[in-house]
Amino acid sequence: MTALTGGTGIRAGTGTQPAPDPTVPIPTVAEPPAHTATANLTRLLCIAVAAAAGIFGLLSLPSYFAQAWQPAPGLAATAWVASFGLPIALGLSARWGSARILRGLVTAEALSFLVIVGFWLVVRDGPLPAGADIPWAITFTGVPCVAVAVFARRRLAWTFTVLACLLSGLVRFKTSADTDPALIGLADGLYSLLLVSVFVAFTLAARRAAARVDEATLLTRQAEAHRAARVARRQERLSIDALVHDSVISTLLMAGLGRTPPHVVSGHASKTLTQLDALRSPPPQPVVLVSDAARRIATLAHQIAPDAAVRLDNPARAGQEAGIERTVPSAAVTAIFGAVGEALRNSVNSAAGHDPARPVHRTVTVLSTTDGFQVTVSDDGVGFDPALVPPERLGIAESILGRMTRLPDGAAHVRSTPGRGTDVVVAWAPDRTPIRDTQPPLVEPVETPAGRSPDLTPPPTPADPTPAFLSRSLDLTTPMARLILALFVLVHGLLALINIVPGRPLALLVGAYLAIVLSGITLMRPLTRPFPRTQVAVALGLSGLGAVLMFAYLPAHDEAPFAHWHLGAITLILVVLAARGQIRSAWMGYAVLALLAVSWAVETGQSAMVGVDLVSRHAGTLLAGSLFVVGLGRSERDLQVLTQNDLARARQDATTVAAIRERKAQLRRVNALARPTLLRLAEPHALTAEERAACLLVEASLRDAIRGRVLFVPPVILAVQAARQRGVEVTVLDDSADTPPEQLETLACTVADVLQTIEHGRATVRVLPAGRADVATIVIESGTPRILVVGPDGTVRNPD
Repeated sequence: MTALTGGTGIRAGTGTQPAPDPTVPIPTVAEPPAHTATANLTRLLCIAVAAAAGIFGLLSLPSYFAQAWQPAPGLAATAWVASFGLPIALGLSARWGSARILRGLVTAEALSFLVIVGFWLVVRDGPLPAGADIPWAITFTGVPCVAVAVFARRRLAWTFTVLACLLSGLVRFKTSADTDPALIGLADGLYSLLLVSVFVAFTLAARRAAARVDEATLLTRQAEAHRAARVARRQERLSIDALVHDSVISTLLMAGLGRTPPHVVSGHASKTLTQLDALRSPPPQPVVLVSDAARRIATLAHQIAPDAAVRLDNPARAGQEAGIERTVPSAAVTAIFGAVGEALRNSVNSAAGHDPARPVHRTVTVLSTTDGFQVTVSDDGVGFDPALVPPERLGIAESILGRMTRLPDGAAHVRSTPGRGTDVVVAWAPDRTPIRDTQPPLVEPVETPAGRSPDLTPPPTPADPTPAFLSRSLDLTTPMARLILALFVLVHGLLALINIVPGRPLALLVGAYLAIVLSGITLMRPLTRPFPRTQVAVALGLSGLGAVLMFAYLPAHDEAPFAHWHLGAITLILVVLAARGQIRSAWMGYAVLALLAVSWAVETGQSAMVGVDLVSRHAGTLLAGSLFVVGLGRSERDLQVLTQNDLARARQDATTVAAIRERKAQLRRVNALARPTLLRLAEPHALTAEERAACLLVEASLRDAIRGRVLFVPPVILAVQAARQRGVEVTVLDDSADTPPEQLETLACTVADVLQTIEHGRATVRVLPAGRADVATIVIESGTPRILVVGPDGTVRNPD
């Protein structure tokens, strides 16, 4: 492994550049996604809080005007504006406000609620008029509780919820005109706790699910970026290897064999240096005219094979004439140019076989059609069997087939039969439509020799990296959901108990209570999509039955505070049903409930508006729940799109960074090994035998770097160089892909020790694929042929 250096002579050196570690992370992978589920959910919940505040604010207006504090009406108006204005301001600020601003608004909202409720407890002492004894200030208890749950920790959110509902119950106790205000206050506080707990539980569960989504998305993003980086590194490495094989190695081989005139070697060396320098920056033009591409190919053909005939073929196809001034992407021209050069060199070196005097006719055909751009290199030489090409031979596998495989919309095909010549077809064909005439198709399946099928498939796009956090957040089989169900049973049992009407059939009340409780229990099962229709029908049927029984039980003009408790209970069931994705069914159930209430009012001699008033009190609860669920679903869909875009951007960024790093590392290696030699060869002069031998050593070293990448490390480099100087023919092959042995340093030392014992003959070192019991084999053909097997710990043994 040598390098030619400048000066008065040519000498061997050992300049090396280790291959980059494929496990080095890409910096952009660690960056958080631009859009997170938590951020999206926070904005959604802030908007939902604002919507709920608007709904309940409008519903509280009649109570507010009836209960306005006369000593200071301005103070009362300020309290009402603060109660509903702050959450609305929170929703308006959700899209542009920082987390600090939003937290500040939530804090102000929570404190204002506590101050207003405290004012009612301390200053506004005494009961309100009968029939209007529910203070407007406690009609929106759930709004500040949900707002706090959006930002606070779980324990703080539940603490504030319990405190707010406790204060709400105390206010109701202080203002109730009922004969037993303590019982009314207790029932009101428990009912508020039940209703608010449902929304707070949904909020906290959605936050936890969003956090899990963010974690899963970040892991997916990292995995996708690393996978894209691995593919990009391999693609870039193979591209550089193809250039090295076609230009650098071929130039060194021409110089080392001594069969080429010095001025031709000088021209190739200068051109190779130019190509290496050009790799430092992307091509200046994205496309190349077909005429320019054809001219460059003709020039290349005359340089490598002066006797080759170059023919431009431009047939009409399907009534369309393919103009010669079409354009081809510069990347496609570069790939085709390199593949054609390798095909011509192979033809010049091998088409005549063992008889240099055998005449060989070569033809280079350039075809430009509406399907793309194709070049065919043909000869009538001795031919060969492509299936018998050794996998370590890089000319066909990498410089032709591999290069065109890596080109988007590129393809290559090698047809050859012993005694019947060879055709090499390379093409760029974006529409992948074959030509059905005497010409070979623009696109054919790429054939590669056995064992040389690099996996360059781009990383697949995950089906959906964003789990459905909506369904997870609304799972009603959790301990908290069961606790809320128990509270549901307890609260409505208490409400039913305190509203027993003497002289009415008690069986109707008990039947209504049991039907409503069973309706709630039917929803407590694992969530499936879609929600079973039979279960929806059962829940709605039981709720309707409970409503019918309660309306049959209630007398007309019942003024008890919680006489119509069943309306709130059924509305809460409908909210849960909407949360389970059955919004339409929930509102159909509410419409039936409203119809039953109006029918009851009319049947008992009251106005239909009485029934409307009864159900309208609960419309806000169902509307708020429905808007919450709809917004959560929209947020989830938007997040899936944003996540897909973010993953694509992460893959693109990782690919770009990895390709740049790999290109720089490979160019440093090639320049360290070959640039001094190429600079010397670029000066036309006759090479001495020592100089030619040095060229061949550098050429062999470059082959080792390509074919035996994982073992291209100092101990092996020095041992291989020394063995070759002793006349040993050494071949180093790496079949480990991007999974090198764990004990690579131990393996390198073992291989170096074995090579130092070989004085003549041939040695082939092969690193085995990952997952094998052994990590490498060494075939020695010196005296008696033998095979050595190297274990993971570096031990050497004969195979069993």
